[in-house]
Amino acid sequence: MSFDLNFPRASGRMIARGVIKASEEDFYVEELMNPDLSNDGEHAWLWVEKIGQNTEYVAGLLADFSKVKKMDVGFSGMKDRWAQTRQWFSIYLGAKSEPIWRDFEVEGVRILKTARHYKKLRRGEHQGNHFKIIVRELTDDESLISGLEAIKKQGFPNYYGPQRFGYHGANLERGIRYFNGEIKASRSQRSFYLSAARSYLFNLNLADAVKSGRWLEDTIGGPLYGDSQEGVVPVSGDEQGYLDQNPVLAKGIHKNRLKLDRRSYCIVPVSMFWNQEGDMLSLNFDLPTGIFATSLLAEILDYRVLLGEA
Repeated sequence: MSFDLNFPRASGRMIARGVIKASEEDFYVEELMNPDLSNDGEHAWLWVEKIGQNTEYVAGLLADFSKVKKMDVGFSGMKDRWAQTRQWFSIYLGAKSEPIWRDFEVEGVRILKTARHYKKLRRGEHQGNHFKIIVRELTDDESLISGLEAIKKQGFPNYYGPQRFGYHGANLERGIRYFNGEIKASRSQRSFYLSAARSYLFNLNLADAVKSGRWLEDTIGGPLYGDSQEGVVPVSGDEQGYLDQNPVLAKGIHKNRLKLDRRSYCIVPVSMFWNQEGDMLSLNFDLPTGIFATSLLAEILDYRVLLGEA
């Protein structure tokens, strides 16, 4: 089964072309978080820079080095492998002595700072992410700057980016097979499949809102499907239609007892500025946790990715 992951842009204008991730350093991501580190407690917190490595892999290496279980290593957000990123990790040491962190030698990974804390770092605790993205081989499109100015003022459609769906939608396709009982899945794989399913259905609803122009005014946001819960606006008739059209995805979502939630249709970036020199654009902005920078780029750029799959 194939899925169309090309969702409509809000701008409706001709857009520029360019290349992103010509190198990992061209896609810089830094967690926005200011933890209160008292230098006391059973958890070591590490401020880590990584290049060309994914978050879970680094977490496993830190667990091995510290001689703890991987479950004792915490982090707030998954960061792109094909990027230069900075993020916090925590390691529960208990009564263990502090490892000699300078002896942790892994290609593409640097421990920049360490401190102690009384608690583990949990998923989603950081406030957002700062991005600095370099676009190369940029075509000279006169609508580029007006597109950037529009995003800075009014925001962009909050689509889940293609990273969520795997290479060519593989997470969705495998999810269908898993929900149908054709394949087995580990706990982490099941999480990927369920996230991909809900994200795809959200994007379908957002695409309708973009086409009708109501994505800018909608204050409720779109559904992240699941069982109804108190305090969350129930699914409307139109929204129910996408569940009915995708019964296998619906079955997987409800069988796993996910709870209904809402996600904003429009996101306005913070501290956004840019500089263009010839065919290179440098773009800086901050986004809340869970928002895809590639969705901002897709509103103004027909971009090509050189490293990995965006």
